[in-house]
Amino acid sequence: MADFSAPAAQDEHELIQRCLRGEQGAWDALVERYGRLVYSVPAKMGMTASDADDVFQTVFGIVLRKLDTLRDESRLAAWLIRTTYRECWRNRRRAMQYTPVDEHAAASEPDEAEIEQLERRQIVREALCCLDAKCRRLIEVLFLQAETPDYQAVAVTLNMPIGSIGPTRARCFKKLETILRDKGL
Repeated sequence: MADFSAPAAQDEHELIQRCLRGEQGAWDALVERYGRLVYSVPAKMGMTASDADDVFQTVFGIVLRKLDTLRDESRLAAWLIRTTYRECWRNRRRAMQYTPVDEHAAASEPDEAEIEQLERRQIVREALCCLDAKCRRLIEVLFLQAETPDYQAVAVTLNMPIGSIGPTRARCFKKLETILRDKGL
């Protein structure tokens, strides 16, 4: 498992404590930080957008009610993953009352490797948010879109000289690497 550094763990602890005190801004930040992670599970399981939305709402309702029972704050992402998987199963069981379900589509408890992979993705998403806007946008355009654009298209999209894309990309990766290292990845 990823070993979170003290600053990242402190940020997580502070966010959780603020949520437990009922601060709306903290709840908004928690949902913003982990929303994609939670939504990725039902999407991965092939659920409809409507069902995924239901799971999303239910999971964050559970978080609201049970965040104070979290034993290891550094494992919040893993707790959310397991909670989301379980809610997806409940959703599927309810749906089975009305429609037949392929037995092979039934979900099982995620193994540690899958949880670790999802946690790592979450850490990378958080690290991308820590980058300055220029670096974040460059990495998004180069690597997070369905199609990888050529440098000419990137230069036009980002309004930057084509010759500066490579060096800027290298500097942005260095910044991202430092942030990821600070987050224990």
